[in-house]
Amino acid sequence: MRKRMRYMPLVKYADPQASEETSVIPAPVFTAIVWSLFFAVSIGACLFYLMTRPVVITSANVSEEAPLDMDQLIPLTLNGLSSAGTVSFMVPEGTGASDIVTENLYNERRFLVHINTDSDSFYGLMTGSGVPLDTGMISGNEGYVESVGVVYDRSGALLVFDMKKVSEYVLTMEENKVIMEAVRPGDMYDFVVVADPESDEAAGVARDVSERCALLARERNIKVYITDRDKEAEGGVTPAELMSETDADIYIGMGVSHDGHGHHGMSAFYDPLYYIPGFGSVDLSDCVLKNVAISSSDKALSVSAAPYGNTLYSINAPATFITLGNADDSKENELLREDAYRDRIAKGLFDAINEAFTAMGK
Repeated sequence: MRKRMRYMPLVKYADPQASEETSVIPAPVFTAIVWSLFFAVSIGACLFYLMTRPVVITSANVSEEAPLDMDQLIPLTLNGLSSAGTVSFMVPEGTGASDIVTENLYNERRFLVHINTDSDSFYGLMTGSGVPLDTGMISGNEGYVESVGVVYDRSGALLVFDMKKVSEYVLTMEENKVIMEAVRPGDMYDFVVVADPESDEAAGVARDVSERCALLARERNIKVYITDRDKEAEGGVTPAELMSETDADIYIGMGVSHDGHGHHGMSAFYDPLYYIPGFGSVDLSDCVLKNVAISSSDKALSVSAAPYGNTLYSINAPATFITLGNADDSKENELLREDAYRDRIAKGLFDAINEAFTAMGK
């Protein structure tokens, strides 16, 4: 059978400069032109979307960049109601997402938003007679905001939101408007933990270990809230309130023991009055003590009921308290001060949290 020859198709167009002649464009050239136009339109659409879509604002440490001076706070009001669980506020023209820094001071139920701007009156000002004037730049739901104010400094304006409940906050920016949405921690993270380090032990090992463990957990999308007993004494959030308001899955208290020289090792405690089937406080205590002792190569002493009146009795979730070592023993005290040893303890806590996460079927 004779093969039929395949011819390259031609696309014709009329040439206005030629009266009788017709020019042709080879199909590959025509296809290249079409695809070039398609890509140009697509890139343009993408650029338009990037320029108009909401920009998510990330959090950082505001309190270090802009120390809060409450004596200079100008009280503001929420104007009207926005969507449930949201607050919106305007920012000066030309403000970008990189000019906004936030911090969630959850132990005080306070949320800070620092805006880099030259204006010292955009949100409001204080008259010479001491009367606050509000420019009406903030609106929101009074159901979850206790109060709001602004402090101006050399680098900009610091908005201070005192909230009625501990939440996480997601900020998006559309042109010169920022929308702040309150989010339940359990909807943002796979697992939520409250770490409650004792604040009266000199070496500061419990708080430092909590912070190291929180960094490890963040990579796993596990949130570790760390209590601040100093803030609690000033009227801030108690460990039980932090557990309740964040809907935390487990509680881990920690400190050091004082058992005299010559003794070393770790112990865990639980609330004997709290019981749930499955993974409860006793299981969590076993899990934490085992993992921390293995990771630090220290001795696991015992798991026992906590003395009545311990914070564990106010927690309605699997909860434990672990002593990270005996501070009275010179050798163990020296270990507790070493960075490498604290890393090992933090890794053990992280392993225990992961085990609890799996056991609780989260």
